[in-house]
Amino acid sequence: PLQTSSVGPSCVREQDMAGEASSSPDGLPKLDAFDMASAVPLVTGGGSGIGLGLVEEFFKMGALKALITGRREEVLKAAADKYPGKIYYLVNDAGKEQDRLALLKWVESDHPDCNVLVNNAGIQRRVSPCEDEAPWSERAAEIEINFAAPVHLCALFTPHLLKQKQAMLSNVTSGLAFIPFTAGPVYGATKAALHSYTMSLRFSLQPTNVRVVEIVPPAVKSNLGGSHNFGEDCGEFCAAVMARVAAGELEVGFNFSEKGRLSDRLTNQQAMLGLSKQMNVKTYVPA
Repeated sequence: PLQTSSVGPSCVREQDMAGEASSSPDGLPKLDAFDMASAVPLVTGGGSGIGLGLVEEFFKMGALKALITGRREEVLKAAADKYPGKIYYLVNDAGKEQDRLALLKWVESDHPDCNVLVNNAGIQRRVSPCEDEAPWSERAAEIEINFAAPVHLCALFTPHLLKQKQAMLSNVTSGLAFIPFTAGPVYGATKAALHSYTMSLRFSLQPTNVRVVEIVPPAVKSNLGGSHNFGEDCGEFCAAVMARVAAGELEVGFNFSEKGRLSDRLTNQQAMLGLSKQMNVKTYVPA
């Protein structure tokens, strides 16, 4: 069983509680640099888009091996073929509990040197509440993959990561965790929930060797929510945030999402209204 401590001064570093002791505008402490050359990351949804981009940044920083998962074997195989001998993959659906349990067993048996978990897999449904007539099973899948899956995987992998010399749990959220997305409210809500959970998990693990990181993407050119060609360049985004993660930052965004995560509530409320108008999001009609 995991050893636990009661909440008290003995398990809370003073610098973590005092914003003035941090050099970050978000009040979070900046830790020592993470040794990326010794990182063995597991990235869910790592066969394409942001997931693969993060893997490639690990390689650029000296990592020799990475593990990726996803639902489509052809995508995973293409990524592995691009980096022969460096990428190992498992066809795995993060939205299924049995697959998450199988993923831990695969890592423990075949890749016990894994010391980084990046919860990146996610889906986005763009539909306003007044137009959403999908069955609940379709809506629930978004919650399961975006929120339940990373929470479960963090719980499953924490005992394994605590055994490592250095380790990292990283959750990929979104700028829409801070600026509500009326065109996809469930997506934004799952990311807001994951942001809150990540903060709590960071508190729980702060006395240990496991650092808890949150990567906050803006809109990035990828296949999220259906392939699209708008937003930030995926390579530029991944390079920028991974440089900051390697340097010891614990919550990192980029352009729009960086502004959103640091802005006050009124500013983000105005941003929500502006984005809704720009996207012509429909509302209910009074009876």
